[in-house]
Amino acid sequence: MTDPTNANAVPAVRELLLQAGLKEEDLPEGGLENGQGYADALYLLTRMRFSAEDALAYWDEIVRHHQGLTLALGRDVGIRVAVCDYFMNLRPKMREPVIVEVQVLLQKEKRALLDELTGLFNRRYFNDAIGREVERFKRFGQRFSLIMLDVDHFKRFNDTYGHLAGDEALKVVAQALQSTARSFDHVVRYGGEEFALILPHTNSEQALAASERLRQAVAASPVMVNGQKVPITASLGAATFPEDAINARDLVARSDEALYEAKRTRNTSCTFAEQNRRFPRAPINLVVLFTSQNGAPASEPVRVSAMNVSFGGMLCLSPMPILPGTKVEVALDVEAPAQRGLRVSARVVRLERESEEGNFALALAFDLETQEERRDLVRLVEQNGHAPQ
Repeated sequence: MTDPTNANAVPAVRELLLQAGLKEEDLPEGGLENGQGYADALYLLTRMRFSAEDALAYWDEIVRHHQGLTLALGRDVGIRVAVCDYFMNLRPKMREPVIVEVQVLLQKEKRALLDELTGLFNRRYFNDAIGREVERFKRFGQRFSLIMLDVDHFKRFNDTYGHLAGDEALKVVAQALQSTARSFDHVVRYGGEEFALILPHTNSEQALAASERLRQAVAASPVMVNGQKVPITASLGAATFPEDAINARDLVARSDEALYEAKRTRNTSCTFAEQNRRFPRAPINLVVLFTSQNGAPASEPVRVSAMNVSFGGMLCLSPMPILPGTKVEVALDVEAPAQRGLRVSARVVRLERESEEGNFALALAFDLETQEERRDLVRLVEQNGHAPQ
């Protein structure tokens, strides 16, 4: 197997994509010569999503297939033809591909991701973008923040000035957000009078500062109605990944909670802060093992079922009681040995039992301090998480 990262072994990814009809502005930001870069390249060519590991292997085979087709036919068939034949015949993943001019496709896709009224990205784009940021954290440990914004008293504004003025107000807010946000922030019309901003490389303090800048920008942008300036304001709530949530769904919920708090007073900014818990918890359906107790290897590991987990601990159901204060070694990946899992040292802090026949509820305390451990836990939650009942 050739090394696709070796520039002497295969043509550069960027060069092949440009030859395929893409323009520089169509290519993703950052380098393409890595696992995620190959995943981005294959998405541009196929509109199929692959993991970085799979994309790396596929790209190597595709390039060799391209070279073989070129030699066999005596002419360069192009990387698109090689990709199409590869995923139809060698690694069947496409059944009925459609041929369309690449720039026409990109224009149609771009329009499908934009809100018609404001020109901002829409909810469909948001769902994809926030997923990409979670993937970036899992690979590189890069935190990000989410800001949810709601225009204050928008129904009253519509009732007073009419829906056309309401549409103009949404355009004004969109322009204020777009001109205030950084070039690499994702500004989205989330729905109705609600907007969202995904801020890469942003911690909680920076998110609050950004929220204040955005709030002030909206307040400084009145709407012209019948020749008069009508002021508008907005409330904002921010949450940060992974400090405030371990998955994208919970991050949206935490931002909404912060927004709800901000709307109590209006025209203000809030960040999410849990009152009773240091770390956010995520529901999970996972079998774990207690491999030792108080430093002594267990003669027979205890299998327990995890109910929820955080960077600071876990709630689980055990068939046997383990007394508070007991130190245990926990393996969190026993059902998926092929996956990179997580081993932690923990301490039992609470033991409860609802009935004489039921399992024992154990609360464990541990603290994942390194980014690598947190990234591993995020992966496990994504693989084994479930929605709350």
